[in-house]
Amino acid sequence: EIQGFYFDSETEIFDLNLISDILKGNETNCEIFASQSILFADRIYAEALKLEKYDSSNKLTEEAVSLHKRYDLLRVLLWQSIIENKKTCGNKINTLVYLYDYVDTPVNEKAIQGAMSNFLIELKKKKGKDVILIPIAVDTGVESLDVLREIYGIEKIPMVFVNGEFKVESLDSLDKIEEHLN
Repeated sequence: EIQGFYFDSETEIFDLNLISDILKGNETNCEIFASQSILFADRIYAEALKLEKYDSSNKLTEEAVSLHKRYDLLRVLLWQSIIENKKTCGNKINTLVYLYDYVDTPVNEKAIQGAMSNFLIELKKKKGKDVILIPIAVDTGVESLDVLREIYGIEKIPMVFVNGEFKVESLDSLDKIEEHLN
C-alpha cells in the first residue's frame, strides 16, 4: 500500500515538473502552476499523514527508510519546482519546508519535532490552500536536499523554513511563522 502511495506521488511530481517546464517563461500561466503545486502538495501532505501512522506502528526497517528517502526526494523536487516558479513568476505561494530527523532520533528531539509537527498541522488546517507544507527528513540520504541546505545555510534541525527566507529553529518562535506569510 505504501509503495502504491509512492508510485502515485512519483507520477504526480513528474507531471508537475513537466507542467512547470511547459509554462516556464510565460507569466500568464503562473497561476496554473501555483494551483497545481498546491494540489500536489496537499496530496503529498495527506499521504505523509498516512505514512506517519505506518512509521509509528512499525520498527524502522531498511526498506521503510529507503521508501521514506524516495518520498523525501519527491518533496525536494516539489520544493525546487516552487523555488524556480517563484523566480519566474514572483508568486506569493506560501511554503513551509519542515526539516526533521527520521532515523535514530533521540527522544528529546522527537518531542520537539512532535510539537513542531502538531503546530504546523494546525496552521495548515487554519490556512488551507494558502500554505504549502513540505515535510522532509534530512537524514535519509537525499543529496540534493543537502545541497539546498548548504545554499540556504540550514544547519539546525528540526526547523521550519518559511518562504525561502525565515528560519524557525525553536518552539518559542513558531508563533512568528504567520508574520512571514504572504
